[in-house]
Parts: sequence; C-alpha cells; structure tokens
Amino acid sequence: MKKRLATTVCALGLLVSAGIASAGTSAITYAKELPRFSANIYLATGTKDNNSQSKVENSIVGGNYTASMWIRDAKGKKVSSTVTQVNDNTTHFFTVDQSAVGNDVNLVAENNKSVHVKVEIAGSFYPDTR
Repeated sequence: MKKRLATTVCALGLLVSAGIASAGTSAITYAKELPRFSANIYLATGTKDNNSQSKVENSIVGGNYTASMWIRDAKGKKVSSTVTQVNDNTTHFFTVDQSAVGNDVNLVAENNKSVHVKVEIAGSFYPDTR
C-alpha cells in the first residue's frame, strides 16, 4: 500500500512539473481584424517565462494583404524587432529583450498597406519556445 501511494505521489509530481515547464510554450491563438489605415492592434498576450525566442505561426492574412508584427511589454515598450511581410501560413521567430522575461508581453500587428479596409488575421503566438 505504501509503495502504491509513493508511486502515485511521484506520478502526480511529474505531471505537475511537466505542466509548469510547458506553460510558456503553449499556443495562444488569435483571430482578429487588423484596423484600417495601418493602425496597430494587440493580437495576443502571454507571459514571457524565459529568454528563448518567441514564435508566431500565422495561418491567415485576408486577401492579398500582408502584416507587420512585433512584441511589446506590458508597459507598451517595443521589445523585439519588427517582422514584415507576414502572410498566410508563415512562421516567424522574435528575439525579445531580456527586460521582458518574467512579465507579460503582447503580440502587436498592423496592415502593411494604409487602406480603408479591415483585414482578417489568425494564428498562434508562443511567448517562449522552450
């Protein structure tokens, strides 16, 4: 009986630690419309747990449009470079400033064209890749 209880406790401990280790690498999905005239919008927010790169797997940018993306910290400071030419089925990696580690970060995007239409955008944001 004691051996079975010890095995159960060990198994639960492994599950909990695995859940904590993968928390920052879970996908945060987004599906929104980019505002008109190249105004930017926050697509997703997550916690930056470590200094690994952040990743975006973009699945849709409506029509023949492309988007630009970058990452800001919770205070609005830009903490990554800007990726341009984001379109359908593209993956992009961001090196994020060390100051963002341990804090919330926001994925920000805008339409690359200053037009009077809203453009659909959808995909997944990973604040950490490990």
